[in-house]
Amino acid sequence: MHRFKSYAKVNRFINILEKRKDGFHNIQSLFQFINLYDTLTFKKRRDNQCCIKSNIRELEKNNIIKKSISVIEDRVLGHKIGIDIQLQKRIPLGSGLGGGSSNAATTLHALNVIFDLNLSKDKLIKLASSVGSDVPFFINNKNAWVEGKGDILTNIYISPCVFIMAFSKHRVSTSEMYDGISIESNRVSSSYEDFLNGHISNTFKSLVLRKYPSIKKMNSILEKFGPVYLSGSGGTLFIAENDISKAKEVFERIPKKYNVKLITSY
Repeated sequence: MHRFKSYAKVNRFINILEKRKDGFHNIQSLFQFINLYDTLTFKKRRDNQCCIKSNIRELEKNNIIKKSISVIEDRVLGHKIGIDIQLQKRIPLGSGLGGGSSNAATTLHALNVIFDLNLSKDKLIKLASSVGSDVPFFINNKNAWVEGKGDILTNIYISPCVFIMAFSKHRVSTSEMYDGISIESNRVSSSYEDFLNGHISNTFKSLVLRKYPSIKKMNSILEKFGPVYLSGSGGTLFIAENDISKAKEVFERIPKKYNVKLITSY
């Protein structure tokens, strides 16, 4: 039996630059790992069946993990494999924190270990790009400046910080958000200096706040304590603080009825 942690990420900002001919979008973003993770446990089977069990039942049938398994079967092994997977989900679904992509990357890494495939990181990243846009980032396993469709990664230093994170009760659909944005009217490009100076934004934020009144209300509450950002296409709002004591102070002042947590960078 092999157990792996599957960490989430936060988009410190995201700009959607243009739609590509392949249907994806060119983006510009900064991805930072956070101390929030799912747990994946793998065990070989004697047959060639793959069985996923999870604390969220719907993920047992519809799961990007299966795409990772198919990629290994089709492009590396040339045959089916048998494996039992237990997924303990903690990263909220539809939260903009990359839980599904992280699970897919963790599966690629796990299969490489369990079946002694000896695939290099570069090879795994190439396979990951065919599974999903954000999956290469999780294989690379470093904070990164992200471009292209999510596959152009530049490792980057980001100061450790504490996030006051507000989780929405809604699952925000990434595809719906991409369909709903107007790129031409919202097109912005940022530099690392812009990030350091706080001159950053999220292309999706105004659309998410319009579509989900409860997220808009949470945004108004958090705005009293500092700049509020949206991760990915939603629906997690966050404030980033360098000072843990200040972060705790803000956290204590937010009404307990909201799903807010303090989460450190990883």
